[in-house]
Amino acid sequence: MVEDRTAGELDLDGIRRGIDDVDRRLISLLAERSRLVGQVVHYKRARRMAVVDREREERMLERIGALAESEGLDPRVARQVLRTIIDGFTLLEVEELGPDFAAGPAQHGPSSPNSQPGSS
Repeated sequence: MVEDRTAGELDLDGIRRGIDDVDRRLISLLAERSRLVGQVVHYKRARRMAVVDREREERMLERIGALAESEGLDPRVARQVLRTIIDGFTLLEVEELGPDFAAGPAQHGPSSPNSQPGSS
């Protein structure tokens, strides 16, 4: 982690190396998330569930906003990043499952007990 320094001690290259390291860790986490989404796809396919679960997405966005605040991060940034991640993985789920899975009971009706794995 890059330490706080006064303006005279700033090392832009060092700061950028720190950012590059964070980016590598983010990619690793996204790869881990992708593997979990693959499990969600298999679960949904077996149960013929819809890809989209808006209620789950809203709960995720609320939770990530609270987590961001507790870490001193603007919750708007965290929610925007998570929204982009959700949208990207939802697109991959639709490609994997096909358009027939894009909408269904989880999107149009009350949440069922089986919708827990919901949107990724």
